[in-house]
Amino acid sequence: MKHFPARLLSTFALLWLALVPRASWALGLGGVSDWAQSTWNAAVSTTQTGQDDLYFSGYTWHDPGTYTAAKRATLNKHAWGIGWGRHHINADGNEDMVYAMIFSDSHWNAEPVVGYAHQWMFNNDAPVGFGLGYTLAVTSRADIFHNIPFPIALPIASIRFGRLSIYGTFIPKVNNKLNNGNVAFFFGRYEF
Repeated sequence: MKHFPARLLSTFALLWLALVPRASWALGLGGVSDWAQSTWNAAVSTTQTGQDDLYFSGYTWHDPGTYTAAKRATLNKHAWGIGWGRHHINADGNEDMVYAMIFSDSHWNAEPVVGYAHQWMFNNDAPVGFGLGYTLAVTSRADIFHNIPFPIALPIASIRFGRLSIYGTFIPKVNNKLNNGNVAFFFGRYEF
């Protein structure tokens, strides 16, 4: 059981990153292939040598301009959850993370997510630091594809206070239908 999270993260990394370089080669996208290889190397290195982290979640914001008041009243804004991961500060002072979390989604269903994130860090040597980047992950939701796992790519931002970091990401609206998308999700990380 001790190595279960690392194996789960490694499995995700192998599945996702094994496909991206081959797809980019097939399409003749050398730059994408180089980026995918670099991402692969960072994810593997972080999984093997990164510092252990505890993740926790707790809040989801649904845009009042996208959701009706009646619909927002039925949605879960307390996305309580927990997870484990590893992070590594690279030679440029930027951060790579691999993580696995499970939390309560907007409909009170369990939503697992396993992913990789990269952030460009600012003010990293000070007591308070900031980061901006992206996360690439696989998740599963009852209301989307009936729990069939699917990939996601989202922006991510953070503010760090010593060993504690608070993260936010934004899930944009993808169509003109009312009551979907434009959701902000907030979670935290404690570095061991």
